Amino acid sequence: MNAFSRNMLLALGVAGFGYFLWSIFVASRYQALCEISYWSATEAQLRACDEMRSSLPRN
Repeated sequence: MNAFSRNMLLALGVAGFGYFLWSIFVASRYQALCEISYWSATEAQLRACDEMRSSLPRN
């Protein structure tokens, strides 16, 4: 395996891990709170969900 292939695999792994972390902390929030998908929701739906989240009591 040459250096280019190794670097490409590393870059893909880092990108995949970054997406995994983003999905846990961002996309799943919209699914759990508003039952919408981050990818198919409109900007207005995302804003409404954020407003709903901000109105919830904090512990």
